Amino acid sequence: MKIDIFILFTSLSLALAACSSSDEINGDDTLPTGALPSAEFKPNDLPAEPYAEDAVKVIANDADAPFYSLELMADGYYLLATSRRYNTYDAPVRVEAKANGKISIHKKHNSSAVRTRSTINDDGTMVFDDGSEYGKFEKLGNKRYRLSNGIVVDLMNATGSDRTILYTNLNGYTSRVYVSTSTPDVGKDAQSICRTWDYNSFEIWEYMNGAYVAHGKATIKEGKVESEFESTIGFEVEDVLGEDSDMCYKIIFTTSNTYICFYMDGQVDVAQWNWVDRAQGILHYEDIPGNEDYDYEWDGYVTVRFAGNQMRIYEDYIENYADTGFGSDMKVRTVIVNTLTAAY
Repeated sequence: MKIDIFILFTSLSLALAACSSSDEINGDDTLPTGALPSAEFKPNDLPAEPYAEDAVKVIANDADAPFYSLELMADGYYLLATSRRYNTYDAPVRVEAKANGKISIHKKHNSSAVRTRSTINDDGTMVFDDGSEYGKFEKLGNKRYRLSNGIVVDLMNATGSDRTILYTNLNGYTSRVYVSTSTPDVGKDAQSICRTWDYNSFEIWEYMNGAYVAHGKATIKEGKVESEFESTIGFEVEDVLGEDSDMCYKIIFTTSNTYICFYMDGQVDVAQWNWVDRAQGILHYEDIPGNEDYDYEWDGYVTVRFAGNQMRIYEDYIENYADTGFGSDMKVRTVIVNTLTAAY
């Protein structure tokens, strides 16, 4: 999603030679059919994922606990964080007028400030640079689970008055951890969105002062990225779509408001999402707050729509810039459609 987390997607760097007048890029930004969402939001009718009843997120209340948070997801995977994430704000948009008369517009679809690299252990567990782990869990019994890293957790009392879990480490030592437990969103609209999605394609249209200047589409097929591209003013495909490695191949939304994006270069974004307008299917995503200096500017708004087992995420951004080298202000409009298919 937008140009930095939630998010969700490739970087855009546009270099435009200065024109003799801004009138040369004025025009009509009429969008093609399919670039904007339909008027009505309708939840889908997909079946629940295999572990939907086990989905839960717990956060340790004790700073000395062996973990910070644990989330079991409806697809049978978990996310274990050993410490609270401390992400930093990185401006999603930057405009520069260069001495050679060119203007550069940098719009980031994935901010390096919040992405983390990962490695995969022999047991299949994915370990992020910040210490978080992502892997499969095995259900041992009622509310008792073994994680792919070998840790066993008992969540029987996680939602009662006790609010504790039993955490057994690799040495067999069991500790009782007091936790806070999130309440999963059980609405039909949330259930429609909250699942694991395979990322299919990213399509983008660019307009400057109302004039169409570029269109690109990157599609993932059999683990590789295929691109289509055109520009009216000489942009290159890499300028608009970025590198293939910047594409997401899998995205997860959870009913505990977690959002995870897995990139083809092995990096991962973990953020959070919330409703803005449930009736219209409008979401807000933002960086995970790390401390009192948390910057709420790192966020975005998107609209979702469903068609069968697919979800489309629509983005529409307008940025206005002054003193860009054209002799007047400039308006840049970016329209994006992300298409995903349910993994289960």
